[in-house]
Amino acid sequence: MEKTDVGKQKLLKLDANEGICNLDGVQLARVLSPEVACRYPRRKALENDLADYFGITPSQIVATAGADDAIDRAFRSLAGPGSRIATTTPGFVEFLEASRRTAAEFLPIQRKPGDAFPLDEFCSLIAREKPAIAVIASPDNPGGTALSKDEFLAIAAACAQAGSVFLFDVTYADFVDGDSLIPLALETKDVLLTGSFSKSRGLAGFRAGWAMTGADSRSCSLIEALKKAGPPFSLSSPAIEAARIALAEGGDRFRLFVAEIKEERAELFGVLSAMRARTWPSQAYFVSALLPDAGSFVQAMKQKGILVRCWPDNPETKNLVRITCPGEPEAFERLLVALQSMEAFSWQ
Repeated sequence: MEKTDVGKQKLLKLDANEGICNLDGVQLARVLSPEVACRYPRRKALENDLADYFGITPSQIVATAGADDAIDRAFRSLAGPGSRIATTTPGFVEFLEASRRTAAEFLPIQRKPGDAFPLDEFCSLIAREKPAIAVIASPDNPGGTALSKDEFLAIAAACAQAGSVFLFDVTYADFVDGDSLIPLALETKDVLLTGSFSKSRGLAGFRAGWAMTGADSRSCSLIEALKKAGPPFSLSSPAIEAARIALAEGGDRFRLFVAEIKEERAELFGVLSAMRARTWPSQAYFVSALLPDAGSFVQAMKQKGILVRCWPDNPETKNLVRITCPGEPEAFERLLVALQSMEAFSWQ
């Protein structure tokens, strides 16, 4: 995991949910070659590769500058000023920011991190308000919990009844235990999936992502709307090349990284539980916990050379801490040593 210089101290950066780059030095040299640099971006080449990867047609997918670009396009083209956007909070900050840029009404249902998904309340909101878009990330950030199959189907059914688009963000889906919901989502009408190369592929700096739908004509029209909502060259040529190489050549590193994360995630959950933090099993590549004083904990960890995340100015995430799993044995051991030295910290 990348370390950041702060003063004279090397800090282990576990606060920003950044994965390990799937590409080695030789591959990165190809990404940044003069030939790549001088050519206009070929978005369709990446869309063709993504279609092959997911087993769909190119008409079902659009490559975007990260998942946030896909979300922004969706809100502008499928919702718009004066429309309604339904979701749960706390959640991915881009859901709120994209709503503000769109001048849409933001309809949140509060969900305390780690608690069960408020399915009845959320479906009732959809039925009552008929939002243009209902958006859920699974696994969610900052909670790290995933929808079940039944929860997904219930939300999709509520959206279909209300005439709402179900935007299903699966940016963290590669880390989920068990079967993926992506195939089911592709079989469900009016579900728009968004994802990114930033997490399990470790390409956050390149800003590459996508949106995709099922094969029926109405769903494909959602993709056409998103394509028209942004410029043709929103992704740079290096970003496209990096994403294509990651798909074609990064499979082994990708699988090893995901396997390492799942081992670290389970051990980190156990350590935090043993320290009497209020935590819960995560399906993302971080573990979150509620502490008596998150701000003091974050500062104490920083003194030990490790950056972890809290949100001191957000009442919905009061005393919540999120720790990204580094995905590297040496870095993870350093994290464990720091946590085990926190015995004097008050967890009560």
